[in-house]
Amino acid sequence: MIQSVSPIEKEFLIKTVYQNEHPVRLHGVSTAGTGKITNVDRQGMFVTLTETYDNANFSLFEHITGYFDCHGNTYAFETTIRDSADKQIRIDAPDTLLRSLQRKYVRVKKPQNIKVAFSLANEDIQLEYPICPEYISVDENTSAISSSSDLTKVIAEFRERMNADCTGNTIQMFRNRAPHSFEEKLLTKTGKVLFIPSTSAELPKTDPYPEGRIITQAIEESYEDPNHFVEGTHFSKLMKEKSAKGISSEIWCPIVYYQYVVGYIYAVKSGSDSFDVAMVDSLWDFSRILAYQLKKTGYFKCEEKKQKPIHHPAELIDMSPGGMHIALDQSNSKFPIREGSIFSIRIMTGTQEIQCTTKVVRRYSRKDSISYGTVFLDLSSEQFMHLYECLYRSPYNEYDPRAHEQSRKKAKTSF
Repeated sequence: MIQSVSPIEKEFLIKTVYQNEHPVRLHGVSTAGTGKITNVDRQGMFVTLTETYDNANFSLFEHITGYFDCHGNTYAFETTIRDSADKQIRIDAPDTLLRSLQRKYVRVKKPQNIKVAFSLANEDIQLEYPICPEYISVDENTSAISSSSDLTKVIAEFRERMNADCTGNTIQMFRNRAPHSFEEKLLTKTGKVLFIPSTSAELPKTDPYPEGRIITQAIEESYEDPNHFVEGTHFSKLMKEKSAKGISSEIWCPIVYYQYVVGYIYAVKSGSDSFDVAMVDSLWDFSRILAYQLKKTGYFKCEEKKQKPIHHPAELIDMSPGGMHIALDQSNSKFPIREGSIFSIRIMTGTQEIQCTTKVVRRYSRKDSISYGTVFLDLSSEQFMHLYECLYRSPYNEYDPRAHEQSRKKAKTSF
């Protein structure tokens, strides 16, 4: 995990790098290169550049990222150019210093002459099913959990495994019917799992999944009548009814097909036993298998109304040969993309157009847009090297320290 060092440690590390003349790697929009810190005072840090791309210099007031190695760790910081002339630059002393970096390659901010656009599979289809508030891709690799390609057998295998872990289970589809129960409406409006660990207790207050997978107590209460503080929630009354029937625990897991909630998987326990998050994992994984099998068998084929594919231009925040950080204007996209989803991307470099797929690993909400951190999945070796050369403005070199966040140890990820 990336960590921010303390102010005292930051001062010690910078002093060590300065006194021992360790190289510092600097990356900006104008250029990138290496240098050595020649002085540190109240005005900031003075750096003599030893090498830059195209022998260029950084621009005045340019925001740059710096990296250096010290005591077996790589550290990174953000700063601003205050003076720049004849390979001598003055930069602000960094407010924050980060360590335990995860990436292998340096992310180039707003790389010149590179544009990106992406499209979401089946974003253009129109189905008569409840619309999910998030887009979740349907991917082939999720079907590996099942040994069968026949939809009926896939469901039979699942239910046989489930019989040992629950009192009852069923799969309900919203074909030719709308959600009618409170639970059905809740899971279709959120696209999340309704996990009831105990009918005699409240819903979980926190979501253990980074991407946000379950309906928490706060989410459920947002769908209640404003007077629920006085009269009690509708959900709490439902829990009392369930408990009176001997139901101890339930899971309602939506089956999300791209931007639609097409059905759900229901599991119930009676007596004193309760489900845990391991069962949530199992049901969610199977819901993704089921979504792919429904696609593969053409379950929705007669219902799909094809529209023209939608290509979204995206603001490129930064990029490396392993992935990118993009922002999409909220007015230009109907649905936020769920973390873990896969979509197609076009990368235009000026001399070549690269088409590949990318996976969302992080999502950030901004004021008027949503940004996504993604990793490329299927770049060919030739495409990888071409992108490397465009980003770092030099031929591919596996050992070029200017292109790597970590020059002395193996990175955990490639982007």
